[in-house]
Amino acid sequence: MTVAPPEKGIGAGGEENVELMDKNLNGYATEKKMHEEKHLEELQGSSEVFEVIMRHVGSFGKWQWIMFFVTSFCGVFTAFHNLAAVFLAANPDHWCHVTELDGLQTDYDIRNVSIPWIKGKDGETKYSKCSYYDRDWPSLIASGVLYGSTPPDLPLNETTAACDKWTYDHSIYESTVVEEWDLVCDNKYLMSTVQSTFMAGVLTGAVVLSELSDKYGRRTISLVSAVGMLVSSVAVTFVSHYELFITLRFFVAAFGSGLFLPNFVLLMEVVGPEARTIMGMMYQAFFSVGFMLLPAIAYFVREWRQLELCISVPTVVLLLYYWLLPESPRWLMQQGRHEEALKILEKAAKVNGGKLPEKEELELLMSKMTVSKDTENKTSVFEKIVNFFKSIVTLLSTKNMRRRCLIIFFAWFVVSMVYYGLTFSGGNIDASVYLMVFMSGLVEIPSYLLVCWTLKKFGRRLNLCVLFIICGAACLLILAVPKEEVWLNLTLATIGKFFNSSAFGVAYIYSAELVPTGVRNISVGTSSMCARIGSALAPFIVDLLGDVHYAVPSTVFGLLSVAAGLLALLLPETGHSRLPETVEEVEAMPR
Repeated sequence: MTVAPPEKGIGAGGEENVELMDKNLNGYATEKKMHEEKHLEELQGSSEVFEVIMRHVGSFGKWQWIMFFVTSFCGVFTAFHNLAAVFLAANPDHWCHVTELDGLQTDYDIRNVSIPWIKGKDGETKYSKCSYYDRDWPSLIASGVLYGSTPPDLPLNETTAACDKWTYDHSIYESTVVEEWDLVCDNKYLMSTVQSTFMAGVLTGAVVLSELSDKYGRRTISLVSAVGMLVSSVAVTFVSHYELFITLRFFVAAFGSGLFLPNFVLLMEVVGPEARTIMGMMYQAFFSVGFMLLPAIAYFVREWRQLELCISVPTVVLLLYYWLLPESPRWLMQQGRHEEALKILEKAAKVNGGKLPEKEELELLMSKMTVSKDTENKTSVFEKIVNFFKSIVTLLSTKNMRRRCLIIFFAWFVVSMVYYGLTFSGGNIDASVYLMVFMSGLVEIPSYLLVCWTLKKFGRRLNLCVLFIICGAACLLILAVPKEEVWLNLTLATIGKFFNSSAFGVAYIYSAELVPTGVRNISVGTSSMCARIGSALAPFIVDLLGDVHYAVPSTVFGLLSVAAGLLALLLPETGHSRLPETVEEVEAMPR
């Protein structure tokens, strides 16, 4: 009987081949698994562990884009209130109200006989805003000399008196807080206080609420800030006293910082290095949108209470954060709340089309996570204040941390000073305030788009350096241009603002990447504090040094910008690096 030869791979010899193949595959799988386990065991710190998990989940997917829009649209509302004083506390043209002349009907402007002419700092002659002629007005009215189609020929060297009441021009604004509480002449400093106290609130919120978000979580502080911002901003509409007005505005500013900064940190903590550039820059674009929308609203709503209400009521949409805004899984893991973090990451993986690591790998990863030492401690208010100052000490106690923080703090100080200083410097341009504010916001968006490309191409350090230097050069060139060349000076100032806005966006990203997770929020908050100091000084530089020479303020801005650009070269490049988790990780780096 003839036996057919076995087919290839079947029969005795084929079974041996299959068995050998299985052994090879099993050996390969075992070797691969051992290699992966060895790699996991070699992971150092929570940062590397979290990056591994995010690679499984997806670090730049649909879920990150959802998080981007959820966290960043609050910038529209913070921009409303940051810039609202331009219209709320606008200083309309005004002159003394002479009570004795009430009801007098003339065919000429009664100011020609009641208000002295003075020469302003710009050399232009105009009506005095703070004095009037102290004449015997009842006798002049009784004599009939004030009646007629032309002003009577009265002496112009008579005694003048300080105003105690004013008449305001309503051709642009129906009402402002300046008119309501007469914040003019001897009380003019109170008009400046409107914005300075607001900046103090921004500074307070940046430091205090940022520190609290490091302790209690990004989501918790964002929710509290959203409610606080809504309540305090709406309450501003109904105040009848100046002191209460600036107090409530202080809280609006503080809660605005407590919303904008923790949301930014949260976003940076859930995206990978490849996404931080575009999302970090475009996060600022929502502020620019609010920048542009504000003058459009103010153009149609010219009564200050109605305007405040119009920009405050829409803030109610931020209450949706209760349902839309998750906690930072990176922060949760550092606090030892692994189950909560994994639930969020599981949802993220589902949206991104990824999946969490297998159970054994995940358990190994979790065992490598470093839990914050303060997680178990219940601290008092005093201890929290002490912890805040300890965080500041942490930022400056070691060589690399000190270099990084001081340079980025100086960069924020300069970029904010120049940002607001160039905007304030445009006040001598004979243009609509509505158009000026709109254009200031519009120029920022293309600057962010440009930096989204250059950051990928050249990284953080070189970008910050070049942007500062170009901004500084544009400001310094104003010194060589005659004051009469308004359009050329305006062009240089606009170029400076363009590159300054780009530098502002880079500074936001850089400051979050330079420090470890445990003090990241306090670092961004302290950076913002330095920015507020710079922005508070800007109007003094413009007003006081501008009296010396029109180009002195721009020269100061230019020199500081160039200095900040050169110092940026001492920072490390962080564009494609993982976020550090501990001070030790930072100190282990070259710089």
